Amino acid sequence: MRLLIVSGMLGSGKTSTILGIADILSDRGLRIAIIENEIGSVGIDGEILERHGMQVKELKGGCICCSMKTGMIDALRTLQAHMNPDIAIVEPTGIADPRQVITAVEDVTGLTLTGLFTIIVVDAERILKIRKMFERPLRNQLSVADVVLLNKTDTVGENEISEIILLLREMSYNGPVMNVQADKGIGINGVTEMIK
Repeated sequence: MRLLIVSGMLGSGKTSTILGIADILSDRGLRIAIIENEIGSVGIDGEILERHGMQVKELKGGCICCSMKTGMIDALRTLQAHMNPDIAIVEPTGIADPRQVITAVEDVTGLTLTGLFTIIVVDAERILKIRKMFERPLRNQLSVADVVLLNKTDTVGENEISEIILLLREMSYNGPVMNVQADKGIGINGVTEMIK
């Protein structure tokens, strides 16, 4: 089972990204499972995902990068034992540090991962505000990104996109940046080619 972590700040478009990725990978005949972390009692994203035919395991009441590590590991073990998906997609909460998710799944007994890939979804329209308010969580996310998806690129101009990429480089992210419009499925196919 390969693990795909899709992280990003609240409102960045993680759910739309996951739906697009899952649809494309499912069309290729791969079995997909999704674990999402919700703080609070209502998992709206989970309902959206299930309406699209996705199998969703919600972890409520905590962040999977801290208090819910055991719940995430148990959910992954259960998925592997009973569903054996080709890819399990994990969606942490917006300010979660994906490094801790990665650390939690390394060398865990009863869980066999054949690969791990981390996508960070960045909201092109709100990146400057997000950086001011959540610079440390954003830096943490960028530090483990295999790819950054610059989402909502239809809401900004080409010059702004270039400035955002420079900003990401200033924040020490040197990997690939892909422009997407996740809610329309534009650009998502490209990232699915990268998932190994």
